[in-house]
Amino acid sequence: MWRVLFGALTLLVTLLTHQTHAEVSVVPHDVYPGFEVVQLKNDKRHSSNYHLLETGYSKYFTVLDNGMVMTTSDLTPLVNRPVNLLVLEEVGNKTETHDVHLFVINRGNMLTFSHEQLGDGEVIENAPAGTIVEQFPVLHAYGSFPVHYTILPDESGERPFALTEETSTETGFNLTLKRPNQGVRVVTAKPLDRESRKMYNLVIHASDANYISTSKISGVVNVLDENDNNPEFSQEFYSFELRPINMESLEIDRIPKWKRFATIGRVSATDADGDKIAYKLLTPTNLVIIVPQTGELLLAGEPEATADEDSEVELLIEAHDLRSPNSRSTIKPVKVLLKFLTTEPIVKVPEVHRIQKRRVTRAVRPTKKVEFLESEGDIEGKIVFSLEKETEKETYKIRDENPWVTVMSNGSVKVKQKWDYEELGPEKTIDFWVTIHNA
Repeated sequence: MWRVLFGALTLLVTLLTHQTHAEVSVVPHDVYPGFEVVQLKNDKRHSSNYHLLETGYSKYFTVLDNGMVMTTSDLTPLVNRPVNLLVLEEVGNKTETHDVHLFVINRGNMLTFSHEQLGDGEVIENAPAGTIVEQFPVLHAYGSFPVHYTILPDESGERPFALTEETSTETGFNLTLKRPNQGVRVVTAKPLDRESRKMYNLVIHASDANYISTSKISGVVNVLDENDNNPEFSQEFYSFELRPINMESLEIDRIPKWKRFATIGRVSATDADGDKIAYKLLTPTNLVIIVPQTGELLLAGEPEATADEDSEVELLIEAHDLRSPNSRSTIKPVKVLLKFLTTEPIVKVPEVHRIQKRRVTRAVRPTKKVEFLESEGDIEGKIVFSLEKETEKETYKIRDENPWVTVMSNGSVKVKQKWDYEELGPEKTIDFWVTIHNA
């Protein structure tokens, strides 16, 4: 009785540890003996023993110790016949069966493409669905017809491209062509936005009528910029103030003095297409000029302000990208109000219901000018010079963002990004204002 139970237990363990795997492969009929058909998957942590079982086709094939199934003789007698091989794998105290399904096909009937790769194609952004991807060839398949074409989804599961038959209007993600002289082209399945995505990887799959012989071909689609985005200003309205350099002694001098080419302020715009921006004054004036590359407003003339009266000037400024044809900023240019202040601000005192005038002055230190070589700004974060403190409590902050330098609270001026002489304006200077605070 114990022997019967033990035998039943052994049989049960064998059944539980037996597994079956299936492999499928297509083999050309004219391969030489020793052609590698398929590598069986195995557990690399343990050694395996393989045995090719008799199925009627064993004389044409063999299996090596590493699980590689190879041919041993001419396969011509097996053309257009399904071949089923059975390989037994022994791993320790368990066995696995590998079903190898082969189809031997005449090499002349194997499916191939007219090109090895689609290469790099291109299409303009926002083009309507059905637009042909340029630079891609007309794709033909050679082999047994009809041929089924499928454009595979991308990594996100979407199919932004489709296929169209070369000589008709038939378009879709799947096409079946019946004649060798028919070809397919890649077209867009929807309008594409370059700002969302600039490049797509594309894969086309083809199979013969019986879905036995298959082939794949891939390519890359680059989306070209249409310049469909206008530059946009960072603000809807700008207001800047400027005071004379002799503000503290204006009551005595009585004539305001202005620093020629002093920076009044700066407008800024960005372009979603990534283009460089140029700025232009639309208001005719000799009082102010604008630096086209930076948007800085510089004082070029004498304001009408007197010692007793302020003056204001309103300007219209336009921005456009630097390409041909270029794109304007918006339908309406941005408005900029410039205030040239010489008088004392009016301060209301509610307690006594009277108006009092008080002159407010802002201490402006002399402009500091330092000359450097371009190579001295090669290292980002390098301290190029330090501002002189008048008291230990002074802290510093750069007034407007500058692409080239930044100012630390202790007055150290550091390189923000590597200096490029060619990228600087016509004056080849790096200009910036620093605000000083006394704690």
